Amino acid sequence: MDSFCPYPYFRGMPPRRPKSKDTPAKLASRMKRRFRIVLMRKTGQVLGTVEAADAQAAEKVAAIQFELDEFQRRRLLVQELVR
Repeated sequence: MDSFCPYPYFRGMPPRRPKSKDTPAKLASRMKRRFRIVLMRKTGQVLGTVEAADAQAAEKVAAIQFELDEFQRRRLLVQELVR
């Protein structure tokens, strides 16, 4: 009984993880949000979804991804999707 511990469940606990700071690049990549892209016509046409940090960046990504011209880009509706 030389290894007596009044709290036996503490004996096998793993050590805590070291708290490492995230770099701004890692933090930004985790903070990307999902946006639905809709092209406004007589009725809205859902083009798809994109991931970006904010709505303005989502519009730029959508213009490249969906190959939109300037006229179509002005008619975009960007909606944030809640996870």
